[in-house]
Amino acid sequence: MSFRFHVHRAKPAYRLVTADGAGFPAGADPDDWRFTRLRERADTNPDVARLVDETGHCLFKIGLGFDEII
Repeated sequence: MSFRFHVHRAKPAYRLVTADGAGFPAGADPDDWRFTRLRERADTNPDVARLVDETGHCLFKIGLGFDEII
């Protein structure tokens, strides 16, 4: 299985991962996302792969600050 990685166009800290061949999740506009790479399962973080398996996507933010989770 392969995974498609995308970067949000207006907020590039946000990343979206979907299974190759799957559509975008409900609420996500494909025009807001730029495809960046295709990775095989062996080259994908296991937590990311598990979330895609369970929910159909993984959404995360690069550079998250502690003030955003407290």
